[in-house]
Amino acid sequence: MGQWTYLGTELIWALPIIVLQWVLAREILWAQLRLLLGAVLIPTLYLSLADALAIRVGIWSLNPELTLNVWIGGLPLEEAVFFLLTNVMVVQGILMLDSPDDERSTIWRRSRAASGERSTARGRGPD
Repeated sequence: MGQWTYLGTELIWALPIIVLQWVLAREILWAQLRLLLGAVLIPTLYLSLADALAIRVGIWSLNPELTLNVWIGGLPLEEAVFFLLTNVMVVQGILMLDSPDDERSTIWRRSRAASGERSTARGRGPD
């Protein structure tokens, strides 16, 4: 994949999870969009600044043959995207788990429907 290796790999790694979270919990995530954005953007900014500092002082580096060589304020694009994707998955997962029981049961029903399972009524067998 050459220069697209790092970016392509992290997109393949994270996007299926992010899309699945939205498929299963779109109402929960949409209803808390402001909280979601703040809880993602603040740590993404912090981690990006810390990473840019670490790269600048030589703690670590990235292979230029595997990155696009696009820099944002001293940070390779791929690193910023990594922090963003990771924080999106974590925060969305927390919001999904922190939702009331009735909303979590909606997520459970959707995930079972997507996998082709038949739902059961409180353990009494098939509908």
